[in-house]
Amino acid sequence: MRTLRNLASGLALAAALALTGCAGGASPDTALTPDGPGSPTPVVDAPLAATTWTVTGVDGAPAPAGRARFTLAPDGGASGNLGCNRFTAPGGVTGPLLTLGPISSTRMACEGPVGDLERALSALLGGGPLTWKVEGETLTLTGSDGRKITAEAASAAE
Repeated sequence: MRTLRNLASGLALAAALALTGCAGGASPDTALTPDGPGSPTPVVDAPLAATTWTVTGVDGAPAPAGRARFTLAPDGGASGNLGCNRFTAPGGVTGPLLTLGPISSTRMACEGPVGDLERALSALLGGGPLTWKVEGETLTLTGSDGRKITAEAASAAE
């Protein structure tokens, strides 16, 4: 009888500890990290290659939403949409520099803000080496003249 009472007490204690552990679990934003419990989950930078990047701005001006997208291949080549026309370009990545070769694109006539975006992107992407930097989900490409393209990594649903 004493063994059954001890077993019942042990099971009750184990259940209470399990429930306490469930109630105090860490949320996804405060998971255990190398900085200790309760620290924010670190932001992981999106990879430069094999990510679809949606252009959000050129030289600080917002780009028409979702119109221009591109993906960089592991060898540094690029393909995508400049806002109106599809494009492809050979390229290479050496350290912080991305260099694209001649841009080949379809030839639809593009006017207005989309045409302006396309011309700006073509000039920047084809204008010589670009310094690249990824912070979280944001890519910044900077030309030697200081002009910039900003792009966001597309979500898995896009």
